[in-house]
Amino acid sequence: MDSDPFVLDVRLNGTDFVTGLVDSGCLCYSAINEQLFRSLRLPSIKIAPRQLEEAAGKNAEPSTVLDTVTYASIDIDGHQQKRVFFYVVPGLTYDVILGKPWLEDADVTISAKQGCLDIGASNIRAWNHKKASYKPPLMKATQVMASAFMAEVRRSRRKNKGDGIALDTGLFAVSIADIEKALKPRKRSDPKTKLPPQYHQWLKAFDHFLAEKLPHIVKALISTLRLKRIKTETRRPFHGVRSTA
Repeated sequence: MDSDPFVLDVRLNGTDFVTGLVDSGCLCYSAINEQLFRSLRLPSIKIAPRQLEEAAGKNAEPSTVLDTVTYASIDIDGHQQKRVFFYVVPGLTYDVILGKPWLEDADVTISAKQGCLDIGASNIRAWNHKKASYKPPLMKATQVMASAFMAEVRRSRRKNKGDGIALDTGLFAVSIADIEKALKPRKRSDPKTKLPPQYHQWLKAFDHFLAEKLPHIVKALISTLRLKRIKTETRRPFHGVRSTA
């Protein structure tokens, strides 16, 4: 009878990852836990008090009144929105709730069986972390202390006989701007603007969303092109002209 919630990792203001619940039954755009709102020191906007109905969780009183709105930027697996407004809800069960208006605004399509959602606004697919089949991507990175890192650099320099760092050791510097640029979803071009008019009747063959719905293993169609050889007769410039000299 019961099922797991649809839970995502949401990055707020580019710094803090929180747990976000996708809830199509929530009629507000988004909501945030009051304790998280205070710990992140988000801006506070006072509004006319309004009654909360059946969304505050077990820790909230039945007569919960909402009188504060805040805002922050969000990032969901590369889908970014610069400013999203949240109702501040005392005792909210999850850090953040994304409601039905957000689903409509971001053009979200949920696949409950697969445990994923497609964000049409940015062509991003996000996965439900509560789904039993979900496996987080493996990271081949190791966190080390600064002292251990410097020891590795010195070892590399000795290996290279003091002439800089050895070729098999790579050091990279990256800024927040570089990370944001790398995470920014690539805008897909409209096939209609790229294809000549005579091919517009086959636009569906170039649709990105339809292509993503295809199975992973597709039988290849082998087509044979029959080339017709055209015999051409090569003539010399003065072929057939006789000299009278």
